Amino acid sequence: MIPLTLMKPLLVVLFAAALAACASDAPRWQKAGASQTAADEALQDCRVKARLNPQMNQGALEPRGGGTPGLDRIEDRDRAELGAIDRCMREKGYAAGTR
Repeated sequence: MIPLTLMKPLLVVLFAAALAACASDAPRWQKAGASQTAADEALQDCRVKARLNPQMNQGALEPRGGGTPGLDRIEDRDRAELGAIDRCMREKGYAAGTR
């Protein structure tokens, strides 16, 4: 068993690694004639719109495949939010590129 004094630093390291992995998969949005600042502002606008959408808080109420309802809802919400952001950016004329 891991001593309690080591548990917190271990969790911080694991969380940082997971966050870095997620960030590296994010597309870089591009649009002809648009600066990176404009793309970042458009992305932030789309993120806010997606998070304020009441449909983003809906999700599975029953566990799927041994999961828990809370985690399943979070996964469903995150997936829906990413889809909404993608649609919003494409409507603004941006295309997903690679980093």
